[in-house]
Amino acid sequence: MTPRSPSVGSKDLGNHAESVAQVLLHQRGYNADLHRTNHPIYDLVVDASTPFHVSVKASKTQQHVRLGSLNSVSKLSSGNFVFAFMPSLGSKEISISDGGYRLFIIPAEIARDDGIAVRNSYLEHRGLDQSYSYSLMVKGYAKREHQVQIWSQWAQYEDAWHLLPPPKPAA
Repeated sequence: MTPRSPSVGSKDLGNHAESVAQVLLHQRGYNADLHRTNHPIYDLVVDASTPFHVSVKASKTQQHVRLGSLNSVSKLSSGNFVFAFMPSLGSKEISISDGGYRLFIIPAEIARDDGIAVRNSYLEHRGLDQSYSYSLMVKGYAKREHQVQIWSQWAQYEDAWHLLPPPKPAA
């Protein structure tokens, strides 16, 4: 299985990251399929000893994870994962096809809880109403203490394949 070729747009980058995530899972013995329809939360369904879903995120030029809307992030659930692709440290742009990326494998409930906490602390810091809506993002380059703390915790999720349930045994 080979991933689809990327184009320059963010939608194309996202589609390519989904394809690469699928290939990486297959290489580790998982049966992973893209959702047939545009699922609002997850991109891949993975058949494993304990099945799970994956939400794939990709950042072209920054060390950050854009999780999505509050509504979507609130639906991330335990037992599932967020795969976040971003440029390798020191690189100006991601290069997924040749391995020029970092991959964080974050338990979905951690991404949900941390993403919402970052949002809430941002709103409080800026004096904004809780109804203010923007895309939830955890940034590796942020200067606010709460963001710095969460990003440093998320560093443990780089290439965290060990967190996934084992693949199904071969029949």
